Amino acid sequence: MEKEKEFASQVQHIDERGRNIVLASETDSAKVKKFQGKNPTTGLYALIARNQDLVFCLPLVGAIFGAIAATPLTVRFGRKWVVIFVYALSYGGTFLQTFAPVLGAFVVGRFFNSIMIAIGTTISYLYLSEIVPAKYRGFAVTTSNVFNLISGVIATVVCIATYTRNGSSAFQIPLGAQAIMPTILIPLTLLVPESPLWLLSKGREEEAHRNLKKLRAYGDVLVNDELRVMKLALQQERELTAGVKVTDLFAKGNRTRTFVATSMYSVNQVSGVILSTTYATVFLTALGVGNPFQLTIAASCCTLAGTLVAPLLVDRIGRRTIAIAGMSVLPVIDFIAGGLAFHADKPSFGLGIAALSFIFNAFWAASFYSLSVTLPTELPTARLRNMTTSYSLAAAYTTAVITTFAVPQLVSADAANLGAKTYLVFGGCVVLILIFYFLFLPETAGRTFAEIDEVYEQKVPVRKWKKYKTSAATRQAVVVADSKIVNT
Repeated sequence: MEKEKEFASQVQHIDERGRNIVLASETDSAKVKKFQGKNPTTGLYALIARNQDLVFCLPLVGAIFGAIAATPLTVRFGRKWVVIFVYALSYGGTFLQTFAPVLGAFVVGRFFNSIMIAIGTTISYLYLSEIVPAKYRGFAVTTSNVFNLISGVIATVVCIATYTRNGSSAFQIPLGAQAIMPTILIPLTLLVPESPLWLLSKGREEEAHRNLKKLRAYGDVLVNDELRVMKLALQQERELTAGVKVTDLFAKGNRTRTFVATSMYSVNQVSGVILSTTYATVFLTALGVGNPFQLTIAASCCTLAGTLVAPLLVDRIGRRTIAIAGMSVLPVIDFIAGGLAFHADKPSFGLGIAALSFIFNAFWAASFYSLSVTLPTELPTARLRNMTTSYSLAAAYTTAVITTFAVPQLVSADAANLGAKTYLVFGGCVVLILIFYFLFLPETAGRTFAEIDEVYEQKVPVRKWKKYKTSAATRQAVVVADSKIVNT
């Protein structure tokens, strides 16, 4: 019974993506009452649905604000110094979470840090894509996702090492550990040069040349050539985006491309993965199968495995094939896990649900997760590409807020009390999503932006994209563009 009370009084912290779990026990009942509510069935203190919404959902609203704020901040102040600034400010949010006297202060700390993390994440991807040579850019950006998932595994290991401690240190140590990475990254970031592309946009060409030379191992001739190409690209981007409005995303001829390009980042939230990522430890604790902390590590490793496999498959197999095949597996897992939930009181059935959730993570990461960051950059026409990417992030955060709010209301004992049966709801959602992508998702693997534009203009059915041959004029334009890139 004491062990049950200990688990019931756990306080959970999730980072901005909801995947780095920090769970801690508090044995002092007076302090527990500040962070928890009572389970109406058992009378024990537990992380009730309302508190889960506060802890998990509100910080995602902060992430929306952070994503919106990132663009004007980086346009005005650059990439490097904004990132350093948010690293420094994150100490305040970490301090408030670690020493929060009540749940409200804890949530405010998470909300503030979510804003900082969203700003830093948005700008860091942009900075990385600008300073890495073109031939390594895709690998570099994809690898950053891998490191993000590894950090989730490390966070869970820290929790395993502290959750059995007595007193406040059980959760204060993992929460305070959030300050370690900014402490390491601030001095490292001070050493890296500002983005040459941003410097060019501000007319600081001499500085841009100096910084690009620091980033490249070749001589002045090639540096000058790359800088010239940057200037041309910057000029073309300004010409393309001049006068672009948000409503252009939904104008005739663009709306289908916009919906398909931005949807996957949003709809992957309603696939069921939230149960085995954001709510993994709470979900596994409710099932009562094994050590929830160790199982959370297994879940994170499965997600990491799928993420590592994805870059090897996206170009070889194709976007549409991966999406349809991966999404066909997910509802099957959802329905089986949901069916087993009717007998979740039996240990073997509970363990089966946990195992299925881990398999789900791997397929989700290899299909939904990998394509979510690929489609927004491939499908839009050139003049709407940047705006489409921003809209995609905003839509994704909005869906995440809705889903994160809804799940506790479905799962928790003090709400709908569906538990793992919630997988059945998600299974139905994935079936609808699968139908949508079967009808509208084209195969873009191996296609240049010019070819994608032509195929859309010709209104070729998505099932025929793979075999469609673009016009000689488009192919010739691609050859000319490629030759220019090789020459520079």
